[in-house]
Amino acid sequence: MARLPRAGLIFATILCFGLTAFPVASGAKIMLAMTSFLNSVSQHILFSAITEPLVERGHEVILVTPQFKVTKGLTEGAVTGKIFFKTNRTKEEMEEVASSLQSIALGFSQESFMEIVDRVRQIMPMVSGGCFRLFEDQETLDRLKAEKFDLIITMPLFGCDALLAEYLNVPFIATTPLRRMPTFSEDTFGIPAPSSYVPFSPFTPFSDQMTFFQRTANILVRYVIDPLFVSFTRVGISRIQKEHNIRPDLTLEQLLGKAQLWLSQGHWAFEFAQPTTPNYVTIGGITVKPAKPLPKEMNDFVEGSGDHGIIVFTLGSVVSSLMNEDLNEKLAKVFSELPQRVLWRLKGTRPRTLGNNTLVSDWLPQNDLLGHPKTKLMIYHGGANGINEIVTHGVPVLVMPLAGDQMGNAVRMQAKGMGLVVDKNTLTEESFREALHEMLNNPKYTANAKKAAAIMKDEIVPVREKVVYYIEHILKFGGDHLRSRALELNFIQRESLDVIVFLLFVSITFVIAVKWLICKCFGLCRSKQTVTIKSKSD
Repeated sequence: MARLPRAGLIFATILCFGLTAFPVASGAKIMLAMTSFLNSVSQHILFSAITEPLVERGHEVILVTPQFKVTKGLTEGAVTGKIFFKTNRTKEEMEEVASSLQSIALGFSQESFMEIVDRVRQIMPMVSGGCFRLFEDQETLDRLKAEKFDLIITMPLFGCDALLAEYLNVPFIATTPLRRMPTFSEDTFGIPAPSSYVPFSPFTPFSDQMTFFQRTANILVRYVIDPLFVSFTRVGISRIQKEHNIRPDLTLEQLLGKAQLWLSQGHWAFEFAQPTTPNYVTIGGITVKPAKPLPKEMNDFVEGSGDHGIIVFTLGSVVSSLMNEDLNEKLAKVFSELPQRVLWRLKGTRPRTLGNNTLVSDWLPQNDLLGHPKTKLMIYHGGANGINEIVTHGVPVLVMPLAGDQMGNAVRMQAKGMGLVVDKNTLTEESFREALHEMLNNPKYTANAKKAAAIMKDEIVPVREKVVYYIEHILKFGGDHLRSRALELNFIQRESLDVIVFLLFVSITFVIAVKWLICKCFGLCRSKQTVTIKSKSD
């Protein structure tokens, strides 16, 4: 057995001593708050990845959620207990809410602005309804107070959990899939985000290299459209804040800004570089697990692809199909022409043009297929968890965004040179064929995907250990020392507009004064010269 080098032995000894000499925040009681009626499977998977290692470390994690809520994706080891609050919905109605996510996602991708506004108005009861029910359930509120939680972990979609944290006087940590959300952004958290190169909205197709008009649109989205949207979605939550007298001196935005930590499921391997603060922590790849062997029948199909390899086509955990038979027929025809084999997650009617090289299934082991060496390309809608899996395994991707932050994710894949973007609403058989051939025959996409995977894996510690460290750090010390002072300044102070106006005033005053002095001096000189001339004439 090889002997450990002397320097390595000394380092290991110091590390072991350090781990035993300094106390850790063990045995904390943590609330996992999921108060909205509306959460997706991918969000539950993210929560599981964060809380599982906390449970393993000896912390108590209690899920707080509406009665009968579907929590598919939340693993058994993610929580140690559950507290349900009463709702005015039956079990069947809650299951219907969960299944409605598919039609909502597809609808957003093909509706006009006013139709989207109307759809948001329809789904708001799903979003804020849980908050109303929770604050009407005094018995549960009293129980939550009695539990004396040390910390709350939440995804601050619309602010209810920030209200709950303030009501219970418990610090909270915010978690977001990939980057910002309209309801929780750098402006909420006091992080500088220059509009000249930071695309603010996850719904826009902007990269970090914007044209003049894109930069103009970026500013309008940031300071006009997003605030209007956010104020519209927070009407109900703000009413709860007033009715229960929860810090009426603060806005909901300010309550959200009190988060001790921001865990963002992104990574600089595929994000655009931008300024951050110490309490902004990237946790990209946390949901990704090592690939497992495929089921025998599927493995035989994959292995039979030879050197050509396989293509995987899936639209994630929410949308099981495009719900467009004509488009499916076109895609199936293009697939049938390829030398590669195709695995397609599809529910419903199978296309008539389906080729022998295509395996259709209503379920695919997405992560295991991405980790298989014969996978040459992924066709995907751009959801957060899948993007993390794609980048971790180094697979090029053809993105077909449907809704939400998927357009922003798609643009990042294209900007990093590991993917292309297609619009399902304008996609034709020819444009789909062209995109596939470009990605399969141009080696740059695979090379860039492998590079992004190498960057993502080049971390000092595994991402799960990183998350545990930061959460326990907050439990031990709080997060005030990590917070930006920008939150204590108003917009004028933060952007130094008052300083700019003052300096302009001083500069203009100085110029006017100098001009006046020069004119005054010149005027006196002319006056003297005139007097002298007149004297000689006399």
